[in-house]
Amino acid sequence: MARALDLRETADALDRYRRRAVELMGIAAVAVVLAVGAGTLPWAWASDGVGLLGGLAVAALSFGIGAWSVGKRMEHALGAGTWSAHAAVPVARAWSGATVVLAAPGSGEVWPLKVMAVRQRYELVRPGPDGVLWWCGDPNLGGVIAPPGGGELIWAKPVRGRAARRRIVARAEREGLLSRPVPRSPQTAPTPVTAVEHRRRRWGVWRWVVLVAAVTLGLGIYGAERSMDDPRIDLTILSRQAGDACTVSWKDPFDGTARTGPYQCTPDLDPVLEGWDTGFVVSYGPWKGDLYNADWEGTPAGDVNDALFVLGAPGLLVGLVGGGVSLWRRRAVAPVPYTDPAPGGAPRVSLDKARTEPSATYARLAAHAGRRAIPQTRTHRPEADVRAVPWWRVRGLRRGSGLNEVLMAATGCAGAGLGVWLDVGIPAYVMAVLMAGTLLRSGFRLLTTGRPAALLLARAATAPVPVVRRYALLHDPRGSVPVLVVFPAHGGPDDRPEGLIALAPPGTPNRPSVGLPSEPTGSVELRGWLDRADDGLPIVVPWIEGRPLWPVEPYAEAGGSGFEEHLEWLAPPEEDQPEEDQEAGAPAP
Repeated sequence: MARALDLRETADALDRYRRRAVELMGIAAVAVVLAVGAGTLPWAWASDGVGLLGGLAVAALSFGIGAWSVGKRMEHALGAGTWSAHAAVPVARAWSGATVVLAAPGSGEVWPLKVMAVRQRYELVRPGPDGVLWWCGDPNLGGVIAPPGGGELIWAKPVRGRAARRRIVARAEREGLLSRPVPRSPQTAPTPVTAVEHRRRRWGVWRWVVLVAAVTLGLGIYGAERSMDDPRIDLTILSRQAGDACTVSWKDPFDGTARTGPYQCTPDLDPVLEGWDTGFVVSYGPWKGDLYNADWEGTPAGDVNDALFVLGAPGLLVGLVGGGVSLWRRRAVAPVPYTDPAPGGAPRVSLDKARTEPSATYARLAAHAGRRAIPQTRTHRPEADVRAVPWWRVRGLRRGSGLNEVLMAATGCAGAGLGVWLDVGIPAYVMAVLMAGTLLRSGFRLLTTGRPAALLLARAATAPVPVVRRYALLHDPRGSVPVLVVFPAHGGPDDRPEGLIALAPPGTPNRPSVGLPSEPTGSVELRGWLDRADDGLPIVVPWIEGRPLWPVEPYAEAGGSGFEEHLEWLAPPEEDQPEEDQEAGAPAP
């Protein structure tokens, strides 16, 4: 078996994870630079900004270093082990974060694992109705879990404490973990990876060159501009040595205190000005208060500004040219097969698509849907009838269009504006800027894509003439997205699918399946067919049990690109083995 890291999706996911760690550390560096700049501002609230930016830098740096460390552990585990598929059950724990329990195929062992990720990332790998996760690592030390396909990676470690492990395992056994069929495992098959794709896995060096050079150039320009406002002051010469080295006194222009220090006096002064001279005081940066003359003698600020400009401008040019050439090469080079130098010529991990598969018929998919059916034990809160109210009053359309995010951002802006009005300090200004940016982003998405899509779905859902078909409700194991497989209304068990409709989970984030049809198979009314998406696929809304289920994609018709591959993912042929074979291969309870 090839290494888990040889799977293209896994390698790309690991690159994304490490890239996020580097971006967090980059945010920390930018926050430090902004904090230094804020410290030079003359306003009283700038000191509050320094503290806020310093806290942001510490937090971003801590998270970045932690993510980088986890990424290195992932790389070691994925580079040394292979992917294996396991039946999985999520177990909620009130005070200890997310936990999953994996069943070891054929051995009867179970592995309670604590997920080391925030909730948003855990949702990417949360076991769906099929209850399958991929695993790579040592269950006694820790490893990587991923949804089938290996496209998202989460680090997990064993649950500590014998009592806690027993409780978690007991809950997983009550949910039937050990009685589930053994899922299909990744197979060894060569997966061609192009040289272009291999280069894309490398770190985006040029983007960081551009970023660092732009920050450097910006600091140089900022220092040069601020130096134009340095106050000019009168100096009293207390003593004069050889080489025009003087000791002078002056009144500090910032706090009004009397100061004394060395100064390089102007040579050959007019005798009328004997005992007097003029100079400048730095008004910014860590050199604020330094005394210097017209030749910048007395402070390193001028040399630093020149160095930042000299380094930043060529660096920015080099980064832009290098990035442009790299982009041109990625687009211009024709894909050629690339082979990793794996020992022994080990093949890459992929799904074995060369085998002979049974036909995706109504009988097979309906049986699969019945085995994976989710019992509806909770009542779904009804939403407004799209036929009687505007689209924005329908919960599903409001959620899918992004209107909820706009309302939340508007509420945040109002709260931040109240804080600014009450003059609570710099945090209110920062929150106002963040909320305003969030409102602009979510509002732009609502106006450009969310609202037009909601109007199309509302128009399709209220179309006058429905098309009646049979359906089988399946779940995509890669994301737990419910999918309706549509069949002819009047046919037999050997009918082939006519199309697929990916649905938005109607429930809450904690219980996404609440609100799905009570039966895994049945009759569905398809309304729409009036509009088509940009790719030419029709917009269709299914009605089941008297209410609409809102799709997240257009209606995928049979024969289209990727249709058969999608069916294979929805109902793997290996899971259609006879019951006695499943029982023989399943772990013993």
